[in-house]
Amino acid sequence: MAQGRELTVDADRDGRGDIGVIPQAQPASVRGVWTGAVEVSADGAQLAELVRLVDEGVLTTRVAETFALDDAAKAHARLDEGGVRGLVLVP
Repeated sequence: MAQGRELTVDADRDGRGDIGVIPQAQPASVRGVWTGAVEVSADGAQLAELVRLVDEGVLTTRVAETFALDDAAKAHARLDEGGVRGLVLVP
């Protein structure tokens, strides 16, 4: 049974991509779905600056909905409906 990131890749449509934030958890590419990972490090000062910019309206966020990781297929179905950006999967 697939777990973690493999679940998101399983839910991706053929030919799409999947990017995560844990390089050592990058699953293999399947069905033309490419995978990648970016490294993220904690930086409280930079995070505080981003929060300030959002609070001031300089930056805007585009999180339309959040979905549990187990509902990744539902999130992708929502994307396929169109008209939405910024879906977030949470563990």
